[in-house]
Amino acid sequence: MLLKFGPTFVWVFINLMVLFLVLRWLLFGKVTQFMENRTQTIKDAIENAEKSKEEAVGLRKKYDEQLKAAKGEVEKILAEARSKANKEYDAILANAKKDAETVLVKARQEIEREKAEMIKELRGQVASLALAAASKVIEANMDTESNRKLVNKFIDEAGAA
Repeated sequence: MLLKFGPTFVWVFINLMVLFLVLRWLLFGKVTQFMENRTQTIKDAIENAEKSKEEAVGLRKKYDEQLKAAKGEVEKILAEARSKANKEYDAILANAKKDAETVLVKARQEIEREKAEMIKELRGQVASLALAAASKVIEANMDTESNRKLVNKFIDEAGAA
């Protein structure tokens, strides 16, 4: 069964071709251009989104680095502060030790001075007692100043021995 192509078929074919060309000239060009424009707009939007994403990632890295640098700076400042505090602590401690030594030296000097003064006073009292005892024993009127010198000399010799 062969199909028979008649004049109707030819006219339908010609009408379809004319319709196709008219539609192509009027509609397909504009639709195709619209679709291409829309495709380009979407591509541009995707590229802009990718660029924005890359910029955001770059900014995040930059902020992370700045944050790390700030943390490092904080640690450095804290370390310096600790160091200064330790130095001041050591200086205060050294000054306190020095002041304590000074107080001890002054106290020792004061003790030595008081000891010497007490010994001198005690010698005077011992000399007075010895003279009183000697004058009672001898019951004679003697020159007390020469006796005092003798007793002091005796005490010095006895103290040296």
